Amino acid sequence: MKNKKWLIILIVAFPSMFWLILESSNINSRKLPYYGEKLLNKNGDTIYHKVSDLFYEKVNVDSSVNFKQEKINYPLYVIVFIDKKYRDDSYRLTGLWEYLNYKKQKIERIPFILVTEYENGKSQAHDELLKLGNHNNIHFFGLESLDFKFQIKDYFTKKPYYIDYSFFLLIDANRNIRGYYDARYVSEFKRLIEEYQHLRLKEEKQKLIDKNEIKINS
Repeated sequence: MKNKKWLIILIVAFPSMFWLILESSNINSRKLPYYGEKLLNKNGDTIYHKVSDLFYEKVNVDSSVNFKQEKINYPLYVIVFIDKKYRDDSYRLTGLWEYLNYKKQKIERIPFILVTEYENGKSQAHDELLKLGNHNNIHFFGLESLDFKFQIKDYFTKKPYYIDYSFFLLIDANRNIRGYYDARYVSEFKRLIEEYQHLRLKEEKQKLIDKNEIKINS
């Protein structure tokens, strides 16, 4: 009988203890902002701008270039639009290549989406970037000029004035924009890594909460 009482106390107390531990952890020690256009629904709740996660992957078929539409299935990802005008500035990817060459273990779990502009099925930037090596977490997508410009407009809508279109963007599981980063600088890349990890922890925390609620209600 005594053991049953302790069991009941644990069942009742565990959800509260679980929540207290999570809330007091460093996961909640910072809040990342939401960027882009913000709207209000009929209930007065804020609706944050969502970006599209549909892109085109280059496919070579019978010596011709085709594009296959692909959806980005990663819960969180980092994306950059490669502008050919920055070719002489290493496409403004200095920070990324620094980490890939010397600190790869720090970013190997972060999905990076590199989108290049195609003109008549060709992209010099795409071909040059492929020569830099094969990395499992680096994914290349291509868009023809009009679609490329449309996607840039979507991802950088209502951006802060100091943000350049060559910046990397951090996208969360709801496809909201959570950060901009100038990848020419290692310090900015370090901040990107920290904020990606922060969002990933929050995502894992929510999964734990949801899983715990299902167990309690079952």
